[in-house]
Amino acid sequence: MANYAKYVQDGEDIDYTPTADVAAGAVVVQGDLVGVAKRPIAANALGALSTEGVFDFPKATTGGSGLSVGTTVYWDATNSVATATSTGNKQLGKVVKTAADADTTVRVRMDSMAAAASNPVAVNIADPGNAQAIPVTASGHVDIVTAAAETRTLAVPTFAGQELLISMKTDGGDCVITVADPHIDGTNNTITLNDAGDTVRLVAGVSGAGFVWRLSFNVGAALSHV
Repeated sequence: MANYAKYVQDGEDIDYTPTADVAAGAVVVQGDLVGVAKRPIAANALGALSTEGVFDFPKATTGGSGLSVGTTVYWDATNSVATATSTGNKQLGKVVKTAADADTTVRVRMDSMAAAASNPVAVNIADPGNAQAIPVTASGHVDIVTAAAETRTLAVPTFAGQELLISMKTDGGDCVITVADPHIDGTNNTITLNDAGDTVRLVAGVSGAGFVWRLSFNVGAALSHV
């Protein structure tokens, strides 16, 4: 019997049931998906989050925080502001009205869902830190920061076509990444990022009943087999 998809809704608003009260205007981050509650939602009650549309979001007012039309902005959940800084934040959308440094809000057309679909490595994946595993639940970019000689591990991908862009952002020491797959280019299974800017892009391929990482490109990183 054939399997068919069942239409549910347009997708501008998605169902959301919070575990705590959500105020109107609250920004809710679920994984890489950013939504806004247009109306209050009571705890454990079904409500909706908008994932598209134009909204005025709070923004920082210090550190040269002006934003021009067309700038891609991200949601900084720690400080509850829209920012041009991608690291550690989730893509929100594009600025549609210029905001000066002193402005407390910025007008943004939300496009987080479309952006993630059209450019999978635009999504930020947090660097897990020394001797930790790089997450493999989604596609995205990982900005490595080291304080000394450090290591990371990378498990097999979780779906075909998954992509990871891994770069050395701050070089406090070399970072050696051990990849679970026996090889990423026919021979090697370790990646060493030596200098700021060293970058590799990995794409998930199919091998038998599982998935394997394959090297798409490499700029500056040293490859080896252990």
